Order: sequence, then structure tokens, then C-alpha cells
Amino acid sequence: MSEVPKESQALARAKMQEILDQAIDAGADAVTIEFAKEGGLEVLFVFGNTGVGDIFIQQNLEEDVMTLIYEQSGLEEKSCGVLHWECHGQNLEINVEEYESFGEIAYTLTFLK
Repeated sequence: MSEVPKESQALARAKMQEILDQAIDAGADAVTIEFAKEGGLEVLFVFGNTGVGDIFIQQNLEEDVMTLIYEQSGLEEKSCGVLHWECHGQNLEINVEEYESFGEIAYTLTFLK
């Protein structure tokens, strides 16, 4: 039996759901998530070679969101993994690549077509 997630984990999961739903609705090819110098996480929706975004994840959720991606994608021993997520009733496989951006961990989540 799984444990009930603590409130911050539930908020992180809800924020990820919101971001992935918006990306799918917008027709994005990928999403990048990295730390913003102003605090919080910057989220970019990638369309081909163009990224459009803003700071979408508040500073109080940044650690929980990054941990959620790391754990759910199986990145414990490698820099690439797969995130299984449900958006709009569809089960998606999302490729996740971990990289470094200005000394911080960042992720690219690419939707498989």
C-alpha cells in the first residue's frame, strides 16, 4: 500500500499536471525546466527550435517538482529516463533528459509522437 503524499508532494504533482496539460494543449514538442536566477523554476514550452516560457513554478515548490521528475523518471543512475504520465485521459511516455545549466540540474521532457 502506498503512502499518502505529503502536501508539498501533492502540490508538486498538481503543478506538473498543469504544466504538462498546458504543453500538450499548446502542441509543444518538449518542455524544459530549470532553475531561474530570480528564484523558482523557469518552464519553457519548446516548439521545434523555439522555446517560449516564464517562471511557472514558485520557489517553495521547486525542490519537490525536481525530485518528482527525478524519481518518476528513474534517473537515479543515469541522465536519461522515461516519465509515465496521464494527460487528458491518455497515458503518455515522456523522455526525460537531465543536464546542467549554470551549475544547476535541469530537465528536458520530450513528448513521444
